[in-house]
Amino acid sequence: MNNYKIASRGAVIGICVYLMLALIKLITASIFKASSLQADGLNNLSDIIASSAVWIGLHLSKKPADHNHKFGHERYEIISSFIVSLLMFTIGFQVILAGTQQLISKEYSQTSPHVLLATVFSIIVLTLTKSYLKKLAVQSNSVGLKATAKDMQGDLLISISTLLGSLSVTWGFPIVDTFLSIIVGIMIIFSAFEVFKESTFTLSDGFDPETLLTYEKCILTHPDVIAINAIRARMATQQVYLDVTIALDPKMSVQKSHRITEEIEALLQEQFKIKDIDIHVEPYE
Repeated sequence: MNNYKIASRGAVIGICVYLMLALIKLITASIFKASSLQADGLNNLSDIIASSAVWIGLHLSKKPADHNHKFGHERYEIISSFIVSLLMFTIGFQVILAGTQQLISKEYSQTSPHVLLATVFSIIVLTLTKSYLKKLAVQSNSVGLKATAKDMQGDLLISISTLLGSLSVTWGFPIVDTFLSIIVGIMIIFSAFEVFKESTFTLSDGFDPETLLTYEKCILTHPDVIAINAIRARMATQQVYLDVTIALDPKMSVQKSHRITEEIEALLQEQFKIKDIDIHVEPYE
């Protein structure tokens, strides 16, 4: 199974899991008047949008290059990851706001055995699904699926907070539920920032300087390369596009210099699996 199919399967699984959990939580919360579980269910509804964005991004990223997108459409997956980070920020702030409002109004959540059962079920399902999605994300090198797994980690924390909060209400300490929700909101914002930073770094053509240095060292192992005048790279998902300007003997023929560029391309492809390499030759001065 290719990477696209693996990542696409993960995104669809995420959508189905979130839909199931949202229905269970919202129905249970409506019957037993559990505001914390209702908020958790609404959060899962927004996660359906996030997982759908990842699935759409994966689908669009596989479109071949055209006259408007000469480098292909791979960055649609990065855009979907960026969208997920924004939704995670929104959820985190909403959780903090709801907790703060409860502290001010002192109107704490209620609970029941059915709410506890729904929350425990949610924790089990999210734990298993998150582990599976992380495995698929590693197999497929999917940035969007990694973002979904991190988003699901935040949802797991919310469900754990809901469970602990419900238990604290049962034991006569409802304020603990509120403090836990605020802490979870802060943790979700931190996770959102990680996804946001990674996606914006790639979208703004950021590239690891250490990796560039590794490419330089590899190119300089060719005996005919005198110097590297310029080198730059950018990424689209896990695909690397590399532009290099090398300096060769000014007396070298065009035919030989072209052969050298082909040898360097083959060397880089063999060692680093770079998708696209553009090598420009200049006479050494």
